[in-house]
Amino acid sequence: MKQIVFAGIAALIFYAGTAKAARRPAETLDRGFIAVVKSSSQVYLGWRLLKDDPDALSFNVYRLTEGGQPVKLNSEPIADSTNYIDQTAPLDKSNQWRLHAVVAGKEQAEWVSVELPANPPVRSYFSIPFQGNYVCSKVALADLNGDGRYDFVIKQPHQVSDPGVWRKSTDTFKVEAYLSDGTFLWRRDLGWNIEQGVWWSPMVVFDFDGDGRAEIALKTAPTDADYRNPDDHPYPGRVMTGPEYISLLDGLTGRELDRADWPARGRVEDWGDEKNNRASRHLLGVAYLDGVRPSLLVLRGTYTRMQVDAYNVVNRKLQKLWSWCGDDETPPVRGQGMHGMHAADVDGDGRDEIILGAAVLDDDGKILWNTGLGHPDGCYVTDIYPQRPGLEIIYGIEPPQPKNGICVVDARTGEILWGCSHPTVHVHSQGLFGDFAPDNPGLEYYTGEKDRSAHWTYSVDGRLLSEEPMELLAPTPLYWLDGSLKMLAHGGQIRRYKGPVVDEYEGKILAAADCLGDWREELITTVPGELRIYTTTHPASSRHCTLMQDPIYRLDVAMVSMGYFYPPQLSYFFSSEPKAAAEER
Repeated sequence: MKQIVFAGIAALIFYAGTAKAARRPAETLDRGFIAVVKSSSQVYLGWRLLKDDPDALSFNVYRLTEGGQPVKLNSEPIADSTNYIDQTAPLDKSNQWRLHAVVAGKEQAEWVSVELPANPPVRSYFSIPFQGNYVCSKVALADLNGDGRYDFVIKQPHQVSDPGVWRKSTDTFKVEAYLSDGTFLWRRDLGWNIEQGVWWSPMVVFDFDGDGRAEIALKTAPTDADYRNPDDHPYPGRVMTGPEYISLLDGLTGRELDRADWPARGRVEDWGDEKNNRASRHLLGVAYLDGVRPSLLVLRGTYTRMQVDAYNVVNRKLQKLWSWCGDDETPPVRGQGMHGMHAADVDGDGRDEIILGAAVLDDDGKILWNTGLGHPDGCYVTDIYPQRPGLEIIYGIEPPQPKNGICVVDARTGEILWGCSHPTVHVHSQGLFGDFAPDNPGLEYYTGEKDRSAHWTYSVDGRLLSEEPMELLAPTPLYWLDGSLKMLAHGGQIRRYKGPVVDEYEGKILAAADCLGDWREELITTVPGELRIYTTTHPASSRHCTLMQDPIYRLDVAMVSMGYFYPPQLSYFFSSEPKAAAEER
């Protein structure tokens, strides 16, 4: 018997030709086959369905105990789900499970496997041990070595300072890379000129050059000099001068491959204040600007002036495509940025546009539209209204609004399709967006005022469902049980909306993504000394293509490692048949 990781997708497409001539390439993923001890007598097994799999594909599961003969566990090929509960595993012994694909009724010779040692602990998470007893502030998921599994790049320690409420850095940020099995690869110290806080240190990890292995893009500065203001400066300790770079690192070694200048700081006052608050708002992103290859986006500015540089990675070097500055537009585009970024093909031409916030750039670096509503704290793009063509964007707008502080716009044009009729003062935080209310069909959005004086849960067709507050303005929504209804994670508990707790977790939430097992999402947290990847162990009776092969979802996950954490969205309205929809996008 030979063990083969079968990908089930087409070979890598060269980055050549036009978007119309080639389908956007997908990552080569393995089955993500996992075994989790659900109880003293049950083992949960889960695996991926890939979007190039044939519709009639099914699976057989075998168990081998202490190297013995394989025993088939399922009586009929598993065709209606991508998980299985082994009810009879002798957990006092070592066990291996093998997964075989069944095509046209014929079991394939190739298989993938997962193993557990004797007497494994009952726990629903995988652990990535760190090199010390620290916690991290950000995590990126990407395949660093080309084996079809997601690896992890972290930034540590966890001090979060905002330029608007500045605190002196107590340490330097370090970036570290770990393989999916926990193997430590490398560490890079960013030095004192990258201050500790999310806005000074954006990072994205993605396969920019199409070789099957991801690179790290991040903001850097010289480490052989100290540009912090002296003690007698009006703003002592702040970094307001000195070079700033966008650096491209090799994913396996951390070696710098190339660097370019970050969008210029110039005079900090030109960004809106003299204390370097608004000049220190930095973001990074990924978009398929030509529809075929991923481009790197480098941003400076959110609240006032806004600038974007776009790069391709060619022969492991940064090649600039274009630069855009909102002040060059007529009228100027200012103060429309969000604390993150989305990329999506909003106009249907096969190429991604850049959702900066309340304004959108076309793939060629020209403004597509601008609502003029100002900075949104909440911003999500997906197919909100499945009955109408195209995508929509939902906003929670921070500046005061007489109306439309919560609104849905057409992603192609920026036209407001629905907006709240009441005034808002400061709609705050990312809010909660998704299908989480069981009594309401479709999607919902929960948000509130910064001072917690008002809270709203709206259906996306404009019905006010509740004005009751939740404990947090932005609990994390998760596909965790069967079906489209999302569970909410907050305060160590995963629960139904206004309902019972279904699971528990420990640590600070960093991300939610479908990175292992079946189509449900994993919850990624950090506790002292480790990264934890929590996975569901609840069986599902439905199956769906892995969410990571959806274009909007995958890029949303890529941008989790910088800015605010905006839970990822899909390019289609989640239904009982998402696989077919995903294949067309």
